[in-house]
Amino acid sequence: MAVNINSIQFKHLLYDVNNKPAKTVKVQIQFYNVNLKKWLPLTDALILESGKLLHIVKIPYRISTSDQTIRVVREVIKSGGTPSFRIINAASQSGNPEVIATTFTAVIKDDVSLTIDFGESWLLDSKKYIAKADHVIIASQVPMFELMDSIRTIEEEKETAIAQVSGLNATITSLADERELLQTQLSTVQSDFQTNAQQLADLNINLQTVSANLASERTLRETLEVDKTNLETALATQREQMETMEVSTGDTLAIEMERDTAIAQVSGLNDAVATLSNEREMLQTQLSTVQNDVEIKEQEVAELSESLEAVRVNLTTERTLRETLQTEKNNLETVVATQREQIETMEVVNVGDNNFEILYNDLQQEVSNISIVRDDLEQQVADITVVKNNLELQVANISTQRDDLQVQVANVTTERDNLSQEKIAFQTSITQLQDAVQQEKALVTVKNTELLQKQTLVESLQRETETLQQELAEAQDFNVTDHPNKLTASKVYSSIVNDVVKADSELVNSKYKLANVSLNLKTTVEKGPDGTIFGLLDYESAKDVNSAAISDISIDIVPTDTASTTVDQKMPNILGLTETAVRKVLINNGLKLDAVYHPTNDDKLIEGQSFKQSPAPDATIVEGQEVIVIFAKPIN
Repeated sequence: MAVNINSIQFKHLLYDVNNKPAKTVKVQIQFYNVNLKKWLPLTDALILESGKLLHIVKIPYRISTSDQTIRVVREVIKSGGTPSFRIINAASQSGNPEVIATTFTAVIKDDVSLTIDFGESWLLDSKKYIAKADHVIIASQVPMFELMDSIRTIEEEKETAIAQVSGLNATITSLADERELLQTQLSTVQSDFQTNAQQLADLNINLQTVSANLASERTLRETLEVDKTNLETALATQREQMETMEVSTGDTLAIEMERDTAIAQVSGLNDAVATLSNEREMLQTQLSTVQNDVEIKEQEVAELSESLEAVRVNLTTERTLRETLQTEKNNLETVVATQREQIETMEVVNVGDNNFEILYNDLQQEVSNISIVRDDLEQQVADITVVKNNLELQVANISTQRDDLQVQVANVTTERDNLSQEKIAFQTSITQLQDAVQQEKALVTVKNTELLQKQTLVESLQRETETLQQELAEAQDFNVTDHPNKLTASKVYSSIVNDVVKADSELVNSKYKLANVSLNLKTTVEKGPDGTIFGLLDYESAKDVNSAAISDISIDIVPTDTASTTVDQKMPNILGLTETAVRKVLINNGLKLDAVYHPTNDDKLIEGQSFKQSPAPDATIVEGQEVIVIFAKPIN
């Protein structure tokens, strides 16, 4: 869509590596010419104040032929495209340009002003410049100092996490040892508790039996109390009857007998109730006793568990000591047996009884000395065994601690290697991300270039189409008349004037110019539906025309002093017309057509119908002015 932009405003904020506004930096704005395939300077060197760039480029209506860059920019904007701009370091002394910003957002305001906002960017450290084939990237739209702070924070958090993991590993090891010990103790207590649990189960069964008996007795007592109440009520009724009625002596005796019987029954019931009460008290006493027994048993079970644990520990110690003593005893018995065999197998010398007794006493003394030595050796062996056990325990503890330390060192080494690998992977991902961003930017630039080339090609094709349509319309208009040489007077005049203007433009570089041009035409004159019609005659066609019908037409063409003349008429309304009709109206008003076809899905418009024009209807027009007309075409 063509627009008439008369100014372009550029905005940008630049910060240094310390996130402070860059001061006294010289920059330059460049434009990419797709036809020349190169970046051209759009502005001179601009100095940033406090890192802020705010610059306006005016686009005049008439552009000098020497300023081709702004002309191409205007053509791109006029065709509905977006030019490619970038900001470079104007103070660079290197061969390749140092690029600061390439991406921007474009906003058109009121169809007359275009704002190009490059946003914010941060200068890179000189050691981190990104060198490309034909330029160097010295700034990034991502604040690198924040990224480095984030990396540093992550590394500190990882170190803290490693320390916490080391502490947790030590705690876990200690808890694991305690858990194994507790599991062993629990197994022992569970094994002892099962025996006592069976006793508790038996007591509970007895308690349930006593409770069931007590409930039965309570139900029976309640039944007897109800029967007693009924009997007492019946007895009271009979007493009332006896007091109120007059009866004979026999009847009185019978009633007394019944009363005595009832009294006996009541007495029996009272005895039964008393018995049941006693039994209930006894059962309650038994129940309390059983409950106390259960509590005592539970206490005994707890004490038994503690005692069992202590006995188990002592038993383990005694078993170890017994095994050690048994081993030492076996060794000493072996030594004694060996000595006894030596004594029995000694060769007896021919000596007297006294000598034999002396030898026997000496042997007995030697045996006693050997026993003392044996006892001393047993004590030493016991002491050495204790020391050995202590040393073995210390060695075991040292080995466990060494293994734990080795595991911790291995874990720390593994964590350090993992952290190093994660750091390298993170830095690699950052580099890949930066490369991907640059590749995406390069791809966008290539796509924009291709789009501009396609738009330029489309515009060229549209101009060629318009030229062909105009030639077709002229040919159709020319063939409408009855005679091939018959034209309307306006056609004759405009055709001659256009030929003169064309000839004059071809003589721009010549030392000669066209002055007054006079033509004397031999024509026939007649009245047509569109006004006066001239029939231009040549030698052959004049033979068949009556000489009285031939007229001499003189035309003088005088050049004007200025290239354009303001006329006192308004811009016609050409909305809703086809391109052919629009071109006719504009030619008749001395105007030029700039046709633009725009896809639309408006059901009220047909293909080829105009729906927007600039200048608007009734606006003041200038002869030779170019009129932009937008025609509808379907969306593919």
